[in-house]
Amino acid sequence: MQVGVEIGGTFTDLVWVNADGVVAVGKVPSTPDRVHKAVEDAVDDAVVPLKQVTRFSHGSTIATNALITRRGARTGLLTTRGFRDIVEIGLHDRVGNIYTAFYHKPRAPVERRFVREIAERIDGGGHVIEPLDEAAARREIQFLLDNGVTSIAICLMHAYRNGVHEDRLRDIILSMNATVQVGCSSRVSPEFREYERTVTTVVNSFVSPVVVDYIGRLDRGLSDRGCRSGLQIMQSNGGIMPSDAAGDNAVRMLLSGPAAGVQAATWFARRNGIDDIITIDMGGTSTDVAVAPMLEPRVVQELTVDDLPIRTTALDMVTVGAGGGSIAALDAGGFLNVGPASAGADPGPACYGRGGRLPTVTDAQLIAGLLRPSHFFAGRMRLDIAAANDALASLEMPGGLSQKADSVLQMVNSNMAAAVRLVSTARGIDPRDFTLVAFGGGGPLHAATVADEVGMKRVLVPWSPGITSAFGLLIADLKVDFLKAKLLPLNEQSLAGIRADDLAATCDRYAGMLSLTAGSYQVQTGLDLRYAGQGFELTVWADVARASPAELRAAFEDLHRERYGYTRSNLPVQVVNKRARLTRKSELNVVTPKQSAAGNAGRQISSIVLQGNSCPATFMERSTLDFGETIAGPAILEEPTATTFVPPGWTARCCETGDLLLEKK
Repeated sequence: MQVGVEIGGTFTDLVWVNADGVVAVGKVPSTPDRVHKAVEDAVDDAVVPLKQVTRFSHGSTIATNALITRRGARTGLLTTRGFRDIVEIGLHDRVGNIYTAFYHKPRAPVERRFVREIAERIDGGGHVIEPLDEAAARREIQFLLDNGVTSIAICLMHAYRNGVHEDRLRDIILSMNATVQVGCSSRVSPEFREYERTVTTVVNSFVSPVVVDYIGRLDRGLSDRGCRSGLQIMQSNGGIMPSDAAGDNAVRMLLSGPAAGVQAATWFARRNGIDDIITIDMGGTSTDVAVAPMLEPRVVQELTVDDLPIRTTALDMVTVGAGGGSIAALDAGGFLNVGPASAGADPGPACYGRGGRLPTVTDAQLIAGLLRPSHFFAGRMRLDIAAANDALASLEMPGGLSQKADSVLQMVNSNMAAAVRLVSTARGIDPRDFTLVAFGGGGPLHAATVADEVGMKRVLVPWSPGITSAFGLLIADLKVDFLKAKLLPLNEQSLAGIRADDLAATCDRYAGMLSLTAGSYQVQTGLDLRYAGQGFELTVWADVARASPAELRAAFEDLHRERYGYTRSNLPVQVVNKRARLTRKSELNVVTPKQSAAGNAGRQISSIVLQGNSCPATFMERSTLDFGETIAGPAILEEPTATTFVPPGWTARCCETGDLLLEKK
C-alpha cells in the first residue's frame, strides 16, 4: 500500500493504492499558514490506514514559495577573499524585458553584510596556492553566529575541482554551533561558473532550514498517526529521493509538484498508445507546461526561479501566472491583465466565500456558466455567484458581467497558449503533431480552447485529472544525480582521465547506503559537451567507459542539430562535466477504477458564454459516459476533482482505459 500527496496553492491532493492495486483519491483545501497540516487533513479525509503504508511520497512547493516570498532562513555566505560581491554583481544580461527603463537586478537571498571573505585560494587545477586561514575564518563565522545567522553557504573559488577548504570550513562551523545548517558548493553544485554556483549554494542554504523543519513536522505527524514507512520527496528531475537527503539538496525540490505531474502524464499517454505529448497543468496559482517527445520529458541543467539561475537537473517546463486564483486587473493603460498575482487558498477567489473580493479566473468561469455553483468539488464547496458578480463588476471595463468574464477567460487562454508555443514552436517542435495532456483542477476546462489556438487537434484528459500530480508521486522512479566538473578537450587522452573518475562507483556506494540490492537499480553515465567557446552545453548520455571520442562527438552533434538546427564540424568539442544517474524503476502495478455507465441520467442543457455569445451546452457527470461513447461539444463533463470543457466542433470519447480523448472534428 503506497500513498502520494501533492500540495498545491489552493488544494492538496492525495492518491493511495490499496493492497489489490486499486487507486483511491482525496482532496482537501491547502493550509498556507501550516503547510504540513493539509497533508494530515488529506490523510484523515481519505481514511488512509497509515500503519499499512509501505511508501509515502510527497511533492510540495515549500522550497519555491520560501524563495519567492523571501521567507527563508537568515543566511550567511563564506567566499574567497576578493570575491565578496559576486552575487551582487551577477551577470551582464537583463532578465525579462530588456527595454525596461527602471530595471532592477534579481534580489539576492543573502544580505551583503552577511557575505564574509575567507583568506584561502585554490587554482583552476585544484591545487592549493594559499592555505586556509583557520583563525581568521573562525572570527568571520563567529560574526555570522552572533548576528543570528542560522544557515551558512560556503562557496570558494574553484571548489568544484577541490573541496578540501570547504569541507574544513564546514567542520569548523559545526564545531562552533552544531545546529546551524551548512551547505558547500562542492556538494550542492560542483560546477564551474562562479555566479551560478554561488547563487545555487546560497539558495540551497536559504530554503534548506524551511524544508528541513517542514519535513520534520510532516514526518512526526505521520509517525504519530502510525505511519512507519520512509518519507520520499519528489525532485525537480522527476524522480524521488529519501526525505533525509532533502535538507542538503533543497534546491532539487523547486519544481517538486509540477515534475510529478509530467511523470504521470507520460504514464497516462503510454497506456492510451500516445507517443508525443505536451502537458498543461493548471492549478490554483499557475499553469505549468512541458514537452515530452516519445514520452521522454526534456531535461535542463539549469532553471530560473525569481530571476535567479539555479544549477540543478530539472524537467524543462514553462510556468505562467494562469491559475484558478489568478487575479484579473486593468493596468495603467487600461488594458486587461490576468495574473501573476493570485488569491491563493486564503482567501481564494471571491466565489469561495472566504472573504476574497478581487476578480479571479474561477469567478469568470462561474459567471460564464462553465462551472455550476452546486457541482463544484463534488458539491463539497458551494460557489457564491453573487460574490463572483460583485468581483467582476469591479473591473472598470466596457460590457456586462458575461462579457467581462469572457474577456478574462480569453486572456488566460491566450497566456496558456503562449506557454505552449514557448516549449514547442520556439524550440523547433510543431505542436500540431502532439497531443495535449491536460490535468490539474483547471487544465481540462481550458485545454481544448488552448489546443485550438495553437493548431493542436487532440487533448487527453486523464482519469481524475485534478489529482494527476499526486498520482505521479506513486509511479515515480527513485533518481539521484551525481556530477563532477571536467574542463577538457574531447579526445582519447582526456577520456582516459575522465574514465578514471568512476562516478558509477559513487552511484553503487550510494545505492548501498539506501539498502538497494545489486540488479534492482540502473546507472547511466554521460558527459556535458559543447563547442569550444560556447556558453552552454548539452548532456549526452552514453557508456563513457566504452564510447570513443568520435562516437561521443557524433551523438553531441546529432543532439545539437536537433536542438539548434545546425552543427559546426570545424570546431573542437569540449567536455564540461561528467554525469551519472542512479535510477530504481517503480514496480508499482496500478489499476484506476472504472466507473460504471449510467446512460443519460443527470444530463442537462444550460447556457454558457463563448466568445461573447450565449449558447446551449450539455452538462453531465463524466462517470455517465460509457466506454467507447462519444459526446459532441459544446459539453461540460463534471467530476469531483476537475471539469472538462468540450468546445463546439470538438468531441469527447471515453477510452477503454477510462481516460477522455478530445478531438477536433
